[in-house]
Amino acid sequence: MNSTQITLAVISAQQGDEPAFNSLCTYLYNPSFLFAMKLCKQKDLAKDITQEAWTVVAKDIRKLKEPSVFKAWLFRVVYHKFVDVTRKDKYIESFQPDKHEQSIDTTHCNEQSIDLAKLINNLPDSERLSVYLFYLEQMSISDIALITNVAVGTVKSRLHRARAQLVKWLSE
Repeated sequence: MNSTQITLAVISAQQGDEPAFNSLCTYLYNPSFLFAMKLCKQKDLAKDITQEAWTVVAKDIRKLKEPSVFKAWLFRVVYHKFVDVTRKDKYIESFQPDKHEQSIDTTHCNEQSIDLAKLINNLPDSERLSVYLFYLEQMSISDIALITNVAVGTVKSRLHRARAQLVKWLSE
């Protein structure tokens, strides 16, 4: 789905079109789950956060005034659910990758890209989140600012610091 198709599906879903909502869910559920995984680093917790976020989306989609920003709105809901969970728990266990995540298929990834992924995961949370949303989800800086509830300049600073740190680590 491109952004126009997403917007049209959101408008239809806002009018009660269940197949349109299902198509949004089908297309964006996995990216929202991966975003939750990046935030909490726990598969089961990410599943819970994603389910809660989609429950909110299903309930509140009619309240969305600007259908063209649906994906950013969805990711913001996921982010806020993550914040709610961390406020309640005050502690998230360290990341224990699943067996399928530990066995990286090197035929599809070269060693350098695996190293880069590890380096990105070593960035501070706010910078790692910005890099993930900007490069992997291809979101605009203004959408990232909306999701994380910070100023556009803050997102730019985080991306700049992340790039600088990655260059430093790669040159070592």
